[in-house]
Amino acid sequence: CAGEDASEEIEATIESEFAADKVKASIRDTIREDLRFGIAADSKSFLHMVSRQDRIADYAQNVAEQLSFRPLMEDDEAREHLAKMAKAVAVTVATYEDLIEALRDYHISGRTKAGADKVMKLIREVNLKEHEADMVEAEAAAFVFTNGEDQPLAAMHMYRVLQRLDDVANACEKAANAFLPLLSK
Repeated sequence: CAGEDASEEIEATIESEFAADKVKASIRDTIREDLRFGIAADSKSFLHMVSRQDRIADYAQNVAEQLSFRPLMEDDEAREHLAKMAKAVAVTVATYEDLIEALRDYHISGRTKAGADKVMKLIREVNLKEHEADMVEAEAAAFVFTNGEDQPLAAMHMYRVLQRLDDVANACEKAANAFLPLLSK
């Protein structure tokens, strides 16, 4: 956001998304080959959840790619709004990661009520963090459109980056909500 060269971070994001795609393909192969997997979980539901998680990585890669396309608005306040949005999305993703750990613990512990309660709490938190990111995005977008008339292409580009960041947070919310059926079994 500060106008520094982010090419290493962009490349690392792209490589991470590619690694996530390889993991997803490996999981699909395991599900097809290992009949025991179907006993432990509904494989279609599991693949749906994996696809939801992959979407988070896909959108993060899109953000990284978009940042490399063209310069953003040369406006310190607009960049502060973008940085605030990136932080809100990072908090949403971190909360989702906590949810994944809690879900793992829930299954390892034999699906206890305490584990289910923790998972439900974190699903709610992901939803709340996503809503907070929506509010930050709306404020940032309003600023960019109100103050971007001198740099219309850069303003529009910054708006698209804001939207794609919002897509990352939305993907976290959808992935979190995909776990709800697991708690009702």
